[in-house]
Amino acid sequence: MERERVTISIKKEILRKIDQKIDGVKMRNRSHAIELLISESLGLSQLSTAIIMAGGKGAVRLIPVIENAIENLKKFGFSEIKIAVGFLGDKIKQNISDGKKFGVNIDYIEGGEGTAGALLPLKDKIKKSFVVVNLEENMSINLKNLSDFHRDHLGTATVASKDINLLKGYYVLEPEIFSYIPKGFSMLEEDVFPRLIEENKLIFYPMIG
Repeated sequence: MERERVTISIKKEILRKIDQKIDGVKMRNRSHAIELLISESLGLSQLSTAIIMAGGKGAVRLIPVIENAIENLKKFGFSEIKIAVGFLGDKIKQNISDGKKFGVNIDYIEGGEGTAGALLPLKDKIKKSFVVVNLEENMSINLKNLSDFHRDHLGTATVASKDINLLKGYYVLEPEIFSYIPKGFSMLEEDVFPRLIEENKLIFYPMIG
């Protein structure tokens, strides 16, 4: 995540209160504390966009998994959800529809190739952190904790998964991720995440259960 150095003047009383919040973990230092507090006040710390990957040939059998993911996203305040579909996408649309039965709004992404390529249609539409759900079995996760973890560790991608070698689960990604996605068929797990690992920009968040 690109940053720019700035110089500002702040009242001593405000700085004193900021310093009281520094715990060395969630807020590591004064600069980090100021950034987090500003992000929270601007609403930048709250994730609002979620994308569910459902483009594989086995996607229809994953409909219960997709429904579970929708319910989990709704629980944490997501009301706008996008589902990336491909092969047999019409059957997924028939089952999931527009999301009204879940109490959310759902639309569909078509035309992208692979878990990374499926995101490219959103390149100019997403301006802040977003969640991607890429599951093969039902999993639930506290997305508030995941969001906080991602924000605190300042990575381009945070992967919440049961297995660090599979890299499937919930992802929190920064818009910077689009610069790593080539045109045509590409996979987050095989083409994008390895590059982020090389640059120390990928964070692993272990999922349990």
